[in-house]
Amino acid sequence: MNRQRGPLGGISSVLANPSFLYLWTAQGLSQIALNATIYILLVRVEEWTGSSIAVSYLILSFIVPSVIMGVAAGVFVDRWPKKQVLITTNLLRAVIVAAFVVLAQNLLLVVLVNLAYSIVSQFFLPAEAASIPQVVEREDLLVANGLFNITMSGAQLLGFVFIGPLMTKSMSSNAAFLSLASVYAGCSLLIGFIRLPEPALVAGEDLARGWLHAVRLELQEGWRLLAQDTRVSLSVSHLTFINSLILVIGMLAPGYVSRVLNIRADDAVFVMAPAGLGMLLGIALLPRLSLRWPKEVIAVVGIFASAWTLLALGAVGVLQQPISQWEPFKALADATHLESAGLVAIVAFMALVFGFGYASVNVAAQTLVHENVPLELRGRIFAPQFAFANAAAVAPLLFMGGLADRVGIVGVTFIGALLMLSYGIFTAYRMRDLHMVVDRAEPAVRTPEEQSQPTHE
Repeated sequence: MNRQRGPLGGISSVLANPSFLYLWTAQGLSQIALNATIYILLVRVEEWTGSSIAVSYLILSFIVPSVIMGVAAGVFVDRWPKKQVLITTNLLRAVIVAAFVVLAQNLLLVVLVNLAYSIVSQFFLPAEAASIPQVVEREDLLVANGLFNITMSGAQLLGFVFIGPLMTKSMSSNAAFLSLASVYAGCSLLIGFIRLPEPALVAGEDLARGWLHAVRLELQEGWRLLAQDTRVSLSVSHLTFINSLILVIGMLAPGYVSRVLNIRADDAVFVMAPAGLGMLLGIALLPRLSLRWPKEVIAVVGIFASAWTLLALGAVGVLQQPISQWEPFKALADATHLESAGLVAIVAFMALVFGFGYASVNVAAQTLVHENVPLELRGRIFAPQFAFANAAAVAPLLFMGGLADRVGIVGVTFIGALLMLSYGIFTAYRMRDLHMVVDRAEPAVRTPEEQSQPTHE
């Protein structure tokens, strides 16, 4: 049905869509369960073995499938009904998480089962991302993508910082795994209520191809689109870069607050919580901002805002002594009985700005992909993006900790800022060179199947 809305829709119109609500709720619950499961496994493996190498094996067993299989997973997502993929992957994850109950302390089995857990998850993410335009109106994509992105970040926070730790302290591992398995089963039930139109899939020649040949040919279609459409390729590049960076920042945040701000590392969530507020502000303001500026410009501004925020965070570390001696901050420290209260206030504000910049990049870039990629090719675009983001984060996650110990958290923060500034300059140059800023043409031609499909609930 057609709903009353503003020029680009809004949160109220998106939340009035039952199919979106089911998909969004299932996404939030399943991502919380995913992150809580990983947290509990990390804690338990550390308790069982007392070995960092064993923990590394567990982490790699989750990351490696996304790098190896993530690209091919998008091909299959495009060939299969999205609703069936979402239901099946959640049911399989429910079974796999429940299987952790019987594995006791066998590290090899835990790693192998976690490998299967990660492999199944590779099909869920691109199917979920590719389903958003099928359940909301085109003008609601900015808000819908924004809600999905903030939910993804919020789920990481809830899973790792709240739900996972709460479960490890309040119940046995077996009870925790069974509870999380039931969450996945419930998500499958929610997705069953979604009205999700599917494009007609071509049989015949596609089915006659060999499996590997089909994967190669269909991936080439996705790569060809990226090579031909600079707007799409830059958007995918934005998503890869910003999501890799956010993983590294999440790894460094506890060290930053303990070594620079001199507060407890487990209080990092409270210092960085304003980042979530910044993301919400970004989601709320992006529809209005996109009326005045192209989404390409909004994404690049978000990149520069995030880069300058990281530079400011590094400067806080260098100038922490003179900053703390500023009279208003000394008064704040006396009032709160926290010596670094002024530094904490500055960092909280910087986190707010970074959250806004992150939302600007992520939401604008993902919306550009949705608007410019035909429905039947979206999985082939999103799956490589997820895979590349994880691949790009592997080396920093493995080595940035050691680098931070060698040159300091502040030094690594400056390195991250300079990398992001360089990427922003490169992107701005490409946009200027190709006149993308003034190119407000309609997105790529939609397929007849996509044109004939309703996007209402």
